[in-house]
Amino acid sequence: MNRTECQTLRDSLVWRDAQVLSTLVGLSFIALIVTVGNTLVVAAVFNSSKLRSPTNTFIVSLAVSDLMVGVAVLPFSATWEVFKVMTCYFRYTRRVDV
Repeated sequence: MNRTECQTLRDSLVWRDAQVLSTLVGLSFIALIVTVGNTLVVAAVFNSSKLRSPTNTFIVSLAVSDLMVGVAVLPFSATWEVFKVMTCYFRYTRRVDV
């Protein structure tokens, strides 16, 4: 994406557009559900001795990896989908004087 495309994207984005807001709310909801759900799985196996089995250990490892995706990837992915303008901002407006 070059400077002209970024300027066009920045000028065309309507921050109060229903599609932009609904996309942001939907993706935030998904990230929240992923985070809360996987945290509950890990907490349930951690707190209950009946749930500590080799199978549930595998399930906990999957929940931890999914939790890391929910915390580290989904918010940035949602930001990229909705606010591509920020990428342009950081790419073309920050200048380092040498």
